[in-house]
Amino acid sequence: MAASPAAVFGPTDLDDPVAHGVALAPRVAAHLDAWLRVLVAEGVADPPAHLRALLGATGFRSAVEELVPDLAEEVRGVAAGAGVDPDLLLALQLIDEEPAHRARAAALAKCTGFGLALPGGPTWIGQNMDLGAHTRGHQVLLRVAPRGDVPAALVFSVAGVVALMGVNAAGVGVCVNAVPQLPAAPDGLPVAFVIRRLLQARTLAEAVRLVRDLPHATSQHYLLAGPGEVRSFEARPDGVAEHRPADPSRVLHTNHPLGPVTGTPAPPGAERDSRARLDALAARVGTGSPSLADLQGALASSDDPAHPVCRVRGAGPSDYTTGSMVSALRPDAPVESWVSPGPPSEVPYAHAVLAASA
Repeated sequence: MAASPAAVFGPTDLDDPVAHGVALAPRVAAHLDAWLRVLVAEGVADPPAHLRALLGATGFRSAVEELVPDLAEEVRGVAAGAGVDPDLLLALQLIDEEPAHRARAAALAKCTGFGLALPGGPTWIGQNMDLGAHTRGHQVLLRVAPRGDVPAALVFSVAGVVALMGVNAAGVGVCVNAVPQLPAAPDGLPVAFVIRRLLQARTLAEAVRLVRDLPHATSQHYLLAGPGEVRSFEARPDGVAEHRPADPSRVLHTNHPLGPVTGTPAPPGAERDSRARLDALAARVGTGSPSLADLQGALASSDDPAHPVCRVRGAGPSDYTTGSMVSALRPDAPVESWVSPGPPSEVPYAHAVLAASA
């Protein structure tokens, strides 16, 4: 029997990072240990030494310290509270950057997202986040306290990581999809920190400006949403291109670029899963006015059993949907989210509400 969302999520408040680290100490340590064991299984003989060398050989640390010093301090505070090495916790944020640094062939069987700004209803933004079976049981739903003019946020993540996807009280939503066929760089801001920085925006226009202006360490698709509008950006270290779908009110994205590709092409067949999931998503929510149940059903689906949108733990370590989040954005109204900490076909969605910022 699957655990309830409340049982899996555990403590959620992120106001004092040290206190948060203390509250989540066993889960942060367990998640970090699980990730280090994945690195060993992938052939990294000494993961701590490898990760310290990675931080020393790249500009990721300096980008975080310079561009998001508040988040750098947050990572240090959580590490202190949880009693883990701050360098290893910083490295834990490099979900897309560490594999790119090793030039590891990236599996495209991960992450499916949508944004719908259809007439007569809320703007919907949602995603499955597929990270691998080592994240099972380490999911968290963070309530980030407001600070000054920075709005409160509701952030889905895994213990110790600053963000995977989320929404804020100003009605800005952020979802992401890796596009590993496009280039990566040894400097720039890692994806997890970009997500949290975007969730500090008070308007969709501000989030759009940020995604265009920030230096990107790793190529990534950013789906941004606000009441009445959705935007789609494929960001890479050498530039950011807006993808403009035929229907600007409906953005669907998986793990292959929809804009021009310059750089290393994907291996033959590598995009098959990504394209199959995009087709499955389009068949369910690509037309009409889907309901919340339709959207949740699309993210819980396995219409093509060989290329399911929702990935339960199977033969491969990447066959696991770490979490799923669907949010409704309305003008001057509370943000509603439905969040599943695990494959939504197995773990039911829990309802969460974030009061609108003043």
